[in-house]
Amino acid sequence: MSSLQKTGQWRFFAVGEWCGEEPFEQRERCREELLRKVDIAGIKLDENAWVYDETKCAQLVLEVCPDRGAAEDAARKRDCSGLNLRVVREFE
Repeated sequence: MSSLQKTGQWRFFAVGEWCGEEPFEQRERCREELLRKVDIAGIKLDENAWVYDETKCAQLVLEVCPDRGAAEDAARKRDCSGLNLRVVREFE
């Protein structure tokens, strides 16, 4: 299980639809749709770690990496998945 404390690690996310300030049910539909796309891309996760930030989009952590280069390499390997991917230093 991942921790939310700052570690200096990098993450790459699958980014879904904009959820805005919609009610919980609408945000849940955004997350369900992103999970469906991740599943279609053949990505299996042990847990679903969601991030909601200023982008107000559904974002699912696909991998936690020790540095930016490793995160970018991991994202490049998934680039053909058809997912919108984003590399970010932890919770910037």
